[in-house]
Amino acid sequence: MYSNAFNIGYLLEIIPPILGICLGIEKKNNGLLKAIICVIIGFLVDTGMTMVLLMLGFEGDTITDVTMSTYIYVLVWFISVWLAVIFGIFFSCKVTLHEAVYLFAISYAIEHIFYCIRMLAAYIFNISDYQIVLYVSCLIGSFVMAYFWFAKPIVKGGQLRIETIVATSATIIILFVVWLLSIVASFNNITHIHAVYAILACLFILFNQREQLINENERLVFQQKERLWKETQVRYQLSKDAMAVVNQHYHDMKHQINALANMENDEKRRGILAEMENDIAIYDAVVRTGNELLDTVLTEKKLVCHSKNINMSCMADGKQLDFMDDLDIYTLLGNALDNAIEANEKILNKDKRWISVQIQNKKGIVLVEIVNPYDGNIEMSHGLPVTSKEDKLSHGFGTASIKNIVEKYNGQMNIKTDSGKYLLRMIFTE
Repeated sequence: MYSNAFNIGYLLEIIPPILGICLGIEKKNNGLLKAIICVIIGFLVDTGMTMVLLMLGFEGDTITDVTMSTYIYVLVWFISVWLAVIFGIFFSCKVTLHEAVYLFAISYAIEHIFYCIRMLAAYIFNISDYQIVLYVSCLIGSFVMAYFWFAKPIVKGGQLRIETIVATSATIIILFVVWLLSIVASFNNITHIHAVYAILACLFILFNQREQLINENERLVFQQKERLWKETQVRYQLSKDAMAVVNQHYHDMKHQINALANMENDEKRRGILAEMENDIAIYDAVVRTGNELLDTVLTEKKLVCHSKNINMSCMADGKQLDFMDDLDIYTLLGNALDNAIEANEKILNKDKRWISVQIQNKKGIVLVEIVNPYDGNIEMSHGLPVTSKEDKLSHGFGTASIKNIVEKYNGQMNIKTDSGKYLLRMIFTE
């Protein structure tokens, strides 16, 4: 890298790991265009400063007169290219500037590993480090390592959380020291010696940071699930209490209606009956499916729909969900119907608000479908809708939790949006 660094080759080598790291991260509007502009700027800086370096004595693979000013100039040259790449990450991906610097540092560590592999292979086999097969293999290897080994396990829902990751500053400092030593090694023709400890140092950093990020993701998911579990327990108890009250009122009003039917004053009787029939209409929301827990959640949501002028229809055989834990049923249907209700609330014409729920068994396959209309556009990412709310981590967890529960029972979840209809389909095999 440093014997031949001052050309477009360096920029070409750093791009594959950056692409691998940033591939799964949510992009900004016109992010690709902004990234390309930054790369072009980096190329122009690269070319311009290389021409100056040639005038200072750089000839091919050596520098004829290495002085302190040479080191300073090389540092300025690299920093200029690094800034172009860092701002390319910042302007193209939905990350902070601190996160962009961190992502670049990780990408640099990966690039440096494969640069050192190239240098060692060139030294051992006495070939050029730009031998085409070796060079291309290292470019591909850096992308594969960046995406499949590092980014894929830690980027969740387009988000990379490093706020609480320790040693990010130390990581950057260590990498800077590695880079500085590699410059010294390159100018003194001992690159192959530097390559050994540089590979070990970079691997240590990458393993450390990868494990921290994985642990951080697991901690966040655990916190979200714990919060959801506590909220669900509270809501479930409230729903059971509310259902008990509803059932009691339902039976009381039936007896009152029977008593009123025997009243002699027809006009008074009709007035009271009309009032009570209007009051009792809401109790028609009680759902009977054969599964007490399912009855609770469907009735609760149907009462909510009644208050929001949403027509909710159910055709559900609750016994088909007996294989699920109660909490999973409540969480699954509760989140799905909450999303459907929220979508309906955005429809201004109340006559066009509706939700359809179907739970049935078709030839040994349990099918759960929830369909509702929606207004506007739905952005999808990795097969899941992207929340439009600011707190994406909290609000984006609903659909993800549905998917996790479905997969827990070896089921499949599909989401389709067509002609203003949103279909959530969950399939379970016996």
